[in-house]
Amino acid sequence: MLRQCRWVAVAAILLSCSVSFGQQRPGGGQGGRPGGFGGGFGGGFGGSMNSPYRLVTIAEVQTELNLTDEQVGDLKTLGEKVGEELRSAGGGREAFQGLGDLSREERDKKMAELFAKGEETRKKVTEKFQPDFDKILEPAQRERLKQIQIQADGTQAYQNADVVTALKISKEQQDKFAAINKEFGDKSRELFAGGGAGAFSEENRKKGQELRDARDKQLAEVLTADQKSAFEKLKGKPFDTALLRQGFGGGRGGPGQGGANPGGRPQRRPQEGDKKSDEKKSDK
Repeated sequence: MLRQCRWVAVAAILLSCSVSFGQQRPGGGQGGRPGGFGGGFGGGFGGSMNSPYRLVTIAEVQTELNLTDEQVGDLKTLGEKVGEELRSAGGGREAFQGLGDLSREERDKKMAELFAKGEETRKKVTEKFQPDFDKILEPAQRERLKQIQIQADGTQAYQNADVVTALKISKEQQDKFAAINKEFGDKSRELFAGGGAGAFSEENRKKGQELRDARDKQLAEVLTADQKSAFEKLKGKPFDTALLRQGFGGGRGGPGQGGANPGGRPQRRPQEGDKKSDEKKSDK
């Protein structure tokens, strides 16, 4: 049972490492379609931790977009519909059961099948609900959300169909992205292979970060100076993406805490006046 649980956790990491660049090409290529958010909600509902749909559940993003309570409520309702749609299509944790009992080759094949099925499911759900999502947000809000997503994705945004079009990324450049990303995926799989405590040690986490840093540097070097400049413009006004790592679902009316108070709104940081007030109370 412990072995099975380990492989469920490892599977999530390996699947995230297997995403190849060039999936979302202009004109509706593999894994993407023109318009929307790079193929819809950042490549599909649940397809990216930085997908627009997930980003709008974060309190700080809701504040940045100046969402109304009505919009937040509508997004929450839409999220529940999407979640139910995905659950009914299967692909939950149970899909990974049994991976630990397979050989390395059988595991790789099974995970490739699960990934392909998951991508197809997310694509269908995205196409179904993307219009509803677009109706809830104002044009300016959608644009700002796209900018935040690009900032959060960093070099991973190079696979976004809208970014590919805006930067006029060539087929040759996309192929280079794919090769770099494949090398990163292969090394990541080797690093975390086998599961267990050793695979997730502090040393391995540091090595994983080094791999990501090296990959990002290589990816950025593929772009021309003009493309790098255009990419910076696509990001828009800087947003503190560190806020996005504090947890999802902590926005107004969103599920879970995500660093927010029980009411869903982020807690106000103590001010100097608060400290003085507390000191006065303690003196009484």
